[in-house]
Amino acid sequence: MRRLSQVLLFFVVIGVVACMSNGASAGETIAEAVEREMPVLKGDQWVAMDENSKVAFVWGAGHVVTIEEVIMERYPDQKRDTFVTKIVEAASNSPMTMSQVVAMVDKFYQDNPDKTDTPVMAVIWDTMIKPNIKTGIGGKPLN
Repeated sequence: MRRLSQVLLFFVVIGVVACMSNGASAGETIAEAVEREMPVLKGDQWVAMDENSKVAFVWGAGHVVTIEEVIMERYPDQKRDTFVTKIVEAASNSPMTMSQVVAMVDKFYQDNPDKTDTPVMAVIWDTMIKPNIKTGIGGKPLN
């Protein structure tokens, strides 16, 4: 497991270094460079994607959740009340398939064509996670 966390850290570092070396301006922050190189997926891109690409996005997000969950189980000192633990809590309260997640995101953008600037992960949080958890991240109240 330690090897897995080292590999993941390697890919994060490589991604940040690549962002910074691909023409980052002197005043550009790492967050700005990452956003430029790998922008957040929003509704305007989502509605143009084919079904397989949408499932692949959900699958990839699911892998990140699974990796974090395994790390927190293996290393209890790494356990935190995070976005990942909220996804796990929501999934245990209301399990869904990847196709169901895709269908709910599709429905959100179909019902709200004026909100295509909303990130896909925000839609997933607001429509699938938040309704199925007791408290927010870090135990904060849900608003």
